[in-house]
Amino acid sequence: MDRIVFAAIFMILFCGGMIFIGLYYNKKKAARNSDDYILAGREAPLIIVVGSYFATSVSTGSLVGYAGMGFSQGISGYWNAAAFMIATMWIGLWIIPRLRRAGVITIPELFEKYFGAPHRVAAVLFSMCRDLGVISGIVLVLGQIFQTLFGMDFWPAVLLTAAVVLVFTVSGGMWAVLVTDTVQAVFICVGTLIMVPFGIAHIGGGDAFVSQVPANLADPLGVGIKQALGWFFIGLFTSLANQTILQRGLAAKDDKTAQRAFFWGGLVTLVWFLFPFVIGIIAKIIFPTERSSNAYYSMAQLFGPIGDVFFLSILLMAGMSTVSSNLLTSCSNLSLDIYKRFFDPNVTEKRLLLVQRILLVLIITLCIFVSKSFPYAVELFTTGGRILAAGLAPVFTALILWKRARRAPVACIAAMLGGAVSCVGAQWHQAAQAAGSAVKGDVVLLWNLDPILAGLPICLAILIIGVLLETMRQTPEYLVKHAVHQ
Repeated sequence: MDRIVFAAIFMILFCGGMIFIGLYYNKKKAARNSDDYILAGREAPLIIVVGSYFATSVSTGSLVGYAGMGFSQGISGYWNAAAFMIATMWIGLWIIPRLRRAGVITIPELFEKYFGAPHRVAAVLFSMCRDLGVISGIVLVLGQIFQTLFGMDFWPAVLLTAAVVLVFTVSGGMWAVLVTDTVQAVFICVGTLIMVPFGIAHIGGGDAFVSQVPANLADPLGVGIKQALGWFFIGLFTSLANQTILQRGLAAKDDKTAQRAFFWGGLVTLVWFLFPFVIGIIAKIIFPTERSSNAYYSMAQLFGPIGDVFFLSILLMAGMSTVSSNLLTSCSNLSLDIYKRFFDPNVTEKRLLLVQRILLVLIITLCIFVSKSFPYAVELFTTGGRILAAGLAPVFTALILWKRARRAPVACIAAMLGGAVSCVGAQWHQAAQAAGSAVKGDVVLLWNLDPILAGLPICLAILIIGVLLETMRQTPEYLVKHAVHQ
């Protein structure tokens, strides 16, 4: 069968299946209110929470981006993925139950609970930085996939994938996303498990593979201690305020289900994240002159035209699952934390659902334009992630675990702003140098000092010192008089 014909049939079946699921759950689990639409009515069972957790963590950027990092920087990029997953597992055990008891839907909602509206708006801005970066990065790769499969131009390719994602996300909400994520998770696992041993066999077996791995790619600190630390802290702190992942736990039917889903899903994903880097290293041995951004695509071609379509389809599945999840996250921030809170507090649930569906379209449209202007897939994830990790995440974690921080609104907002501004400033100052490093690896930028290492210490210093000073003279009478939350 002709490759393009097979690809067209496969895509029609896949996309049709995703749309069918969206429409089915729109009918079966019709959203009565925004809580149903955003959190599946908090009734999701274990299996689909695990599946969605995995598929949301494993994006198209993870496959293409981390394979590219494995190709050019080797295993050292795993620091980012490992830190993210370990921290996320801890969140499932300790943070999710506390958030569920608080009854919140979004992270910014918690900030207003303790401090008021200005803090809620600031938290929305920080959260959106990360989510828009992730959506934009995946949109970029999705466009590349359709270009590779069908020789399409970028814009038609992106618009086609965006339309499919929107149909099943808009129609079915979180239920549709959870179920499609779980289906896609199975394909992703099977595909990557096939690619690695096949690639090693193509080289000549395990011994041949080990003997040909360049020493710098096998070195966990091959990019240098500072950059490895930067990637580690991005992964660690991005996870601590990752609302997309948190909402999977909030959607679970009870605390135990959420905790078990995050433990087992996190363990599987932690191991799986080694595979893209190994795929990149295998590609380096087989295709030493290829561009790092093409590492995964080159490996897919080893399986012939039919296998090539299958592995590119896996990318499509991974991307659509993560885009739909992050779209719902951004939608919940804009609709609940901004629109309902400040523009129409008495909005009916029917109208709010309509607003949320309109926002989904507007958000993905914005991200399409962002993706075209910044063609570094992994860097789109980490740019917004750094701002979130250096500003919002430490303060959010402190609010949950450090009661004294809940009495220090000035210190908390100052810490968020100080960390974020310092991170952005460090990124701007090194922009030319970092862009030059793309010659070595064009899926990610390398820094003399990763911007998060500039922003995070400043955020933590302001937070700790500020909280201690601001609360030093707060007597019990003062707390009662000013109604300070504890």
